[in-house]
Amino acid sequence: MTRVWRARFFGPAMGVVVGACLAVSLAMAQRGGQTGGIGGGGGGTGNPGKGTSTPNPSPTPSPTTTQTPTTQTPPPTQSPRPIWVSGRVMMYDGGAPPESVTIERLCSSNSVRAEGYTDSKGQFSFNLGQNNGVFADASTEVFPGFGRGGSSSSNTGGAGGESSSMNPDSLNSDCELRARLPGYRSDTVSLVGRRMLDSPDIGVIFLYPIAGIQGLTASATSGQAPKDARKAFERGLNAVKKSKPDQAELEFRKAVQVYPRYAEAWYELGKGLERREHYPEAREAYASALAADSKYVFPYQQLYQMALREQNWTDLVDKTDRLVHLNPYEFPAAYYFNALAHLQLKEYDAAEKSAQQAVEADRKLTNPKTHYLLGAILIQRQKWTEAALSFRAYLKAAPNATDKAQVEKTLVQLDQQISRVQQASQNSLTQQ
Repeated sequence: MTRVWRARFFGPAMGVVVGACLAVSLAMAQRGGQTGGIGGGGGGTGNPGKGTSTPNPSPTPSPTTTQTPTTQTPPPTQSPRPIWVSGRVMMYDGGAPPESVTIERLCSSNSVRAEGYTDSKGQFSFNLGQNNGVFADASTEVFPGFGRGGSSSSNTGGAGGESSSMNPDSLNSDCELRARLPGYRSDTVSLVGRRMLDSPDIGVIFLYPIAGIQGLTASATSGQAPKDARKAFERGLNAVKKSKPDQAELEFRKAVQVYPRYAEAWYELGKGLERREHYPEAREAYASALAADSKYVFPYQQLYQMALREQNWTDLVDKTDRLVHLNPYEFPAAYYFNALAHLQLKEYDAAEKSAQQAVEADRKLTNPKTHYLLGAILIQRQKWTEAALSFRAYLKAAPNATDKAQVEKTLVQLDQQISRVQQASQNSLTQQ
């Protein structure tokens, strides 16, 4: 009876699970790309002297004309409008930081400015761009690992090289916030488009221990790239920004031709090929990136997304296993898809373990389907009570889910099954 009931439920449920997982993967792929690695080296590469043009000579005035010198009044200086933000910093295990944490603002120019501190509970609030009682720190002036950008020493805006005459609406253009605590790596929160009247709450910034992370989000081989390779790589990134895929591919190929161990260039080449649906070539490019630097994590992420698209469950298990081994903290989606792949392969013990890890890793509750997937796996393991708890957690996290009616129907069936098991257990005790 149990086997028949499980099959009746699991047939339609699996269709929902797989379809939902494939849909969720696309959104995760968009969010899970670069998290602070590759685009940072392009700042400060502008043309030297481009901002100081040679003035055209004025015509010689006629001797008979009296010239009255005119004084041009410079436009009034606009101070950035204060934007109040608040939020919280948490450790990866959900606790408060062991000490006060510095909150920094990073911008695309590679400038980093300390904005404020957290209190004893990890909470913070301050006006962006204001003097929030933060002392200057040489370690926060420039994004670590990159040189100072262009002519930053000539700016007059203080830490981060921001000019006081900047457009007030461009203060946070292409900027993000992060937390800084020695020994830990931080999430980032984008400030793009944030305005003065927006809700100040930016949510939670999580800190991850560096000690448990073997993988790298910026390849160690990049620092050894020759000048010509780096220039080609930067031109490729600029071409990507300008939506010129042919030029980008050409530049990335130049970069890896000059320097075959340029893992980040191989990775960017692979992404471009994948976007154009040149999947075999993209896979080769990612493999070349890993051959150059086996601890560079982003190629694994792209490869497992390709395996998911092809429903190659064995390869999906392999690539997600490798990714979470290198970085067990920052890729919660990898646990989710690892569980899905094990479920498809009917490896239920491994599927349950990964699904539990996916639930624990999804601290920001970005993917309620982790609870759904865990519930489906627990049904296969005949853990009816735990399955019901997982499905209720799913509805709590996603109260307006499109499959709410189906889940509620499943919960009724689970409750009935739990009652039957309890009644059978009581009957057994009575007979004894």
